[in-house]
Amino acid sequence: MKTRILALLPAVAVCMLQAQTPVAPTPAIPGETIDLSDFKITGGFEAGYRFSSIGGDEGLYRSNVNYGNGLRLLSNSFSANSKDGHGGLFDTLLISTQGLGNDPYGVATARVEKNGLYRYDGTWRVNEYYNPFQVTGESGYLKTTKRDIEDHDLTLSAAKWLKFRLGYTRVENRGPAISAYQLYIGGLYPLPTASEPGATHGNSLLPLAQDMRQDSNDYRLGGDVDFNGFRFSVTRQLSYYKEDSAAASLVPGQSYPEPNTSVATSYWRSTPMHVRSPSWLGNLSTNRKYWAMNTRISYMKSDSTFVYNEAATGLLQTATVAAGKVSAITFNGPAGVATWDTGAARRPYLSADLTLSYLPTDKLSIVSDTSVLNNRIDGTAQTLQTSTAAATKNIFWGWNMDVARYSESLDLNYRVASWLGLNANYMYTDRSVDQRTYRTGTTVSNAPGSLVNHVNAETIGFRLKPLKTMSISLDAGIGRDTGPYTPESLANYHTLRGRADYRLTRKIRLFGTYRQLYNLNAPVLYSYDTTHSREITGGTSVELRGRLWLDTSYSKLHRDSFSALYGEIPTAAGPIANVRGYNSVYISNVHAVSIMTRTQFSRATVSLGYNLTRDTGDGRSLQNLGLADPAAAYLALAQTFPMKYQAPLARVSIRITPRIQWNAGWEFYRYNQQFAYFGAQPYYRAQTGYSSLSLTY
Repeated sequence: MKTRILALLPAVAVCMLQAQTPVAPTPAIPGETIDLSDFKITGGFEAGYRFSSIGGDEGLYRSNVNYGNGLRLLSNSFSANSKDGHGGLFDTLLISTQGLGNDPYGVATARVEKNGLYRYDGTWRVNEYYNPFQVTGESGYLKTTKRDIEDHDLTLSAAKWLKFRLGYTRVENRGPAISAYQLYIGGLYPLPTASEPGATHGNSLLPLAQDMRQDSNDYRLGGDVDFNGFRFSVTRQLSYYKEDSAAASLVPGQSYPEPNTSVATSYWRSTPMHVRSPSWLGNLSTNRKYWAMNTRISYMKSDSTFVYNEAATGLLQTATVAAGKVSAITFNGPAGVATWDTGAARRPYLSADLTLSYLPTDKLSIVSDTSVLNNRIDGTAQTLQTSTAAATKNIFWGWNMDVARYSESLDLNYRVASWLGLNANYMYTDRSVDQRTYRTGTTVSNAPGSLVNHVNAETIGFRLKPLKTMSISLDAGIGRDTGPYTPESLANYHTLRGRADYRLTRKIRLFGTYRQLYNLNAPVLYSYDTTHSREITGGTSVELRGRLWLDTSYSKLHRDSFSALYGEIPTAAGPIANVRGYNSVYISNVHAVSIMTRTQFSRATVSLGYNLTRDTGDGRSLQNLGLADPAAAYLALAQTFPMKYQAPLARVSIRITPRIQWNAGWEFYRYNQQFAYFGAQPYYRAQTGYSSLSLTY
């Protein structure tokens, strides 16, 4: 497993922590409607100042939270509704925004509707992403990108039985990125060392600056027709994707010292790519007294073309080795390498689903679902490489892959009595994968491969209602796959799920859930994997006399996996060595606690909360593992990720007048990481808050 991949794993746990709602904006206060001509008007806005104080790893804070200082329009809403449903140009107008004005995350929505004539829905979102520069021993990375997403949908009603739909979606990514690139110059392999004559010493590393430019545009045209209790929908969609990002070295003409003896002095790369994906989507549905049907079919054919241009320059060098030692290094002058790739790919994709529901009695329901899929990928490419120190290479590539799948599932639900229900499910899947890659121009290579697998899965369960205010559900399932596609695919597995809900009174509720998945995968040529996961959640919801609300929850997620690895491991001498046959035992125990309370006074509302997420790992001490093998000791660093994250918050709102409210909030973030790569244990602590005025009208 490469260290660049390993360094990203902790981010998965961090992303889970950001699901909590930020302290701002303040929940909207109800306002009185205003009569304006034939409309009723409601709305309001919240504006104020947001502040933050950051300690520790500021880059990690920005990648997780990223709230800063400054004036903000925290939220805004406006609605106009016709009193009698006949408002002239429109009957309903809704506009709302959140996080506009320098916040890293913002959204604006709008809806305009005229009953029986048209409806327009629009959404605009922005997400500013920041990934800090991290030294991993191989390379560094810095990325600050901005993603803009806009979505527009217009529905026109020509008649009660006929509607037309128009739509457009655009996604745009922009921003700078910095990374490090490893390459060789002149077709030479890295220099040997005195201790390891054949080692991969002397890699060339250059920092690269990249301007991210990615655009996606989707155009939609469709319609809905109602006839004899059926609805038929068809949509024609044209999707275009374009990427023309370019990268260039930041410090051309400079070399890197040992242990990475660099010969590269400059680097440039351009990889424009264009993808066109027209598609058809169709749907036919009906809902009758004793049966229902929903069938869907889609066809898409993507065509993509790409060009890869790469150029590098450096100093050509020769190493003289005598008696297992490097006796001399000679620089022979400038060298250059240029690579030009061009290619095209095609991907026809067809899928269809048919769902039939039968309701013979009010106690029995039978649902059958049939699904078919056929996906093909094929393409060709040509690589032309020229070098001042090696012969010109002209290589032709070709590949194709066919995936076909048929699946059938059957669901049965039977209500034995008002307090007992039974359910069962059976699913069968037949899939085949055929792939082939061939190469000519150097050595001729032909690498075919195929896979056929069958999946059988069964689930049974019940729903129990012993009391009017209590419900319990439980189901268990097993599955068998004759040929899992990857080492982590479900093979021989079983599942268990349960839920209980109990209302002590109308305003006091208790609930709990349990989920379990055990998977034993069959070994393949290079790896095998077994995983166990268990998730337990529980919580309460309490309301006392309309003035005190309390919500609490706790969850524990346990996951362990045992894998055989093949990877690249840094050795004590510095270079990367290929290693086979090492076992990885990954264990995670994530505990999450959330407590939220709100108290209502005559003019004030006070909210308090506390969120804690902690992964205790498996309790091992990475510094005292006692592993003599350097590769095994290195792998141990990527097998447990203990960390702690906590975020208390407080918010107060005071009503000054019936339409004006003052708000203030504070939230504290603290993240501690007890695992490390190359000695660094990132952490940060931050305080964020705001003060604002809310006005409703």
